[in-house]
Amino acid sequence: MKKHHIVLFFILILFSSAMAEEWFQLYQQGVEAIQENNYRLAVEKFEAALRQENTDKQKVRTYGMHFISYFPNREMGIAQFYLGNISDARHYLQLSLAQAPSSRAREYLNQTSQNAGPIQIPEEKSLPVEVKPNLKTSVVSATPKAKTPGRIKRVGERMSVAVLPFENKGASHDLGDIVFDKMITALFNEDRFKVVERSQLESVLEEQKLGASGILDASTAAELGRGLGVDAIILGSVAAAPNGAISLDARAIDTETAMIIVAHDAYSTHSDAQSVKNTVAYLAKKFVSSLPLIQGTVIRLDGGNIMVDVGRTGGLKKGIKCTIYREGKEIRHPVSGEILGKETTIVGEIKITDPFDKYASGRTIRTTAGQILQVGDKFITK
Repeated sequence: MKKHHIVLFFILILFSSAMAEEWFQLYQQGVEAIQENNYRLAVEKFEAALRQENTDKQKVRTYGMHFISYFPNREMGIAQFYLGNISDARHYLQLSLAQAPSSRAREYLNQTSQNAGPIQIPEEKSLPVEVKPNLKTSVVSATPKAKTPGRIKRVGERMSVAVLPFENKGASHDLGDIVFDKMITALFNEDRFKVVERSQLESVLEEQKLGASGILDASTAAELGRGLGVDAIILGSVAAAPNGAISLDARAIDTETAMIIVAHDAYSTHSDAQSVKNTVAYLAKKFVSSLPLIQGTVIRLDGGNIMVDVGRTGGLKKGIKCTIYREGKEIRHPVSGEILGKETTIVGEIKITDPFDKYASGRTIRTTAGQILQVGDKFITK
């Protein structure tokens, strides 16, 4: 009996040691995610690291005689800054300065104070951890990476959305109408979603005797979305302050379940035409960032249940629909011999029901006639 206790004791020691080493690995993954501009993933990694080791330090031992600089609160604040969560960014940056002062944390904290309008997120660029931001503008001076990730192959239909008129909360009717119109344009220009044209939406609203005031809750919005045949409905509100500042709140509703998929807000200290346009464009980018194109592989089939090799850390959310496809022969140019792509067959569509950290489960929504889902098939979010 004692021998069993001793073995168990050493197993617990080994397990604890493994857990103690994990925080710096998570921290490094978070730093790499920032360099890839994947700020949502960075936040998840830093949150996990902070649960194990929550203090910023100029020098900390990871294992043996190996030491690193460890600033999870600072880097969390920077990731939140680029996601537009300014209050969270300030919280973590101030915490970092209290624990282990650094010029990087101080500069980003100053940037949160100076940021009067929406933050412009750099695209296809990386922000090395020790590169300093340009404090004269809200655009970060970044250095391109030597290697740029390849583009995701677009297969099947895009996620379809309809934007409903924004509710006015202390704002003029004209401002609400402008925000509504600009939101449709901004989402369309992002080239991520299939967006219902305003005239088509207004026609349906008129048929069902629904104005902006008639859409009172998520279930009504979802019912309208099902009538339009879209995957999600975006509805929101615009509020104006006496000093000219405006605040936008919006959320995407799953038309099948009436559940919120994502919700975001944006704020501007000015309500002139250009500021409104920039703020709405920023809000649209936040929706695109929260519902990115993600691709991966089917790794298990169990009846109607499908398991894929991407989970929460890769950006998959509950309720997201994915197109399942299969790649065939290479398509080669007959003259140059250049490989132009591969033959693609759409096998079906699934909906994610249970996203875990590194994988997710989903259920089959439909299959293409004559096709059967197989392990090894590819998937891409709609």
